[in-house]
Amino acid sequence: SGFDPYNYTMLIFNRWGEIIWESHDYDIGWSGTYGGNLVQDGVYTWKIEVKTNATDERKVYTGHVNVIR
Repeated sequence: SGFDPYNYTMLIFNRWGEIIWESHDYDIGWSGTYGGNLVQDGVYTWKIEVKTNATDERKVYTGHVNVIR
C-alpha cells in the first residue's frame, strides 16, 4: 500500500557490494541463495527502491539482514 507495484526493485548485496539477488516483484522474497547455492552465514545489505502513489516520488530504503543457519 502506498507504492506503485510496477516501480519496485529489491536488491541484495554481498560484502563486496556485488548484487547477488534482484527482484521487481514485491511478493517474492530472497531465499538466502546465490547461484542456486545457500549463501554463507554473514551480513548482507538490502536496498528497496519504490515510487510512491501519492507524489510519484522515488524512495530508497536500505538495511542489513543477518544470515545464520
